[in-house]
Amino acid sequence: MTNQYGPMATAYFAFKSMIFFPSEAEALQGLITYLESNNPQSQLLVEANKFIDDASELEFDFNRMCIGPYKLLVAPYEGVYRSGNHVMNTDETVEVADFYQQIGLVIDDKFNEPADFIGNELEFLYCVHALASEQRQANNLDAANELDAIADEFVNKHLDVWINPFCEGIKQHAKHDFWREFAVELQLFITKQLHE
Repeated sequence: MTNQYGPMATAYFAFKSMIFFPSEAEALQGLITYLESNNPQSQLLVEANKFIDDASELEFDFNRMCIGPYKLLVAPYEGVYRSGNHVMNTDETVEVADFYQQIGLVIDDKFNEPADFIGNELEFLYCVHALASEQRQANNLDAANELDAIADEFVNKHLDVWINPFCEGIKQHAKHDFWREFAVELQLFITKQLHE
C-alpha cells in the first residue's frame, strides 16, 4: 500500500484490505502502516501487531461472524440492515451498484459478494478518493470536487446508515480483540467523514 493517493484513500484501502484478505500479511501490514502514521495510539495497532507472524486466526474469526458456513452473526451487507426484513440482494443493493456505475465500476459476475458487501463499499470509496487525488494532481479541481461530492453522498446515503449496527455486531461477536478494535476504528473513521 502506498500513500500516493492521500490519507483518505490510504485509510479506505487499509480497511477494505482487511475485510477482503484478513489473513494476508500484506493487508495486515498495510493496516499497521496506516495506523502508525495516522493513529499511533490506537489499540487496534497493538492488536494488529500481535498477529504479524500469523493472521490466520483473524480470517477464521471474520469468516465465523460474517461469511458462514452457518448463520451469519454479523451480516456484512447494507441491504440486510436497511430493508427491515434481513434479506440480501435488495433494492438497496441495486442503489449501491448504481452509485458504483457513476465512476464506471461494476461488480464482476464471478465475484460472490453483492454490491452492498462492506468490502465493496469500502473499495468504492477507496477508488473515488484515489480518482479525486489523481484529478487534483492533474489540476482538474472541478472533477476532483465532483468525486469528493460523490464520496460524501455515498457515505451519507449508504455507509452511514448501517455502519453502526454492523460495527456493533462485530464488537459483540468477535472472539479476538483485533476485530472489536477494528470495528471501533472503522466506526470512528466513517463517523468523522460525516462531520468534515
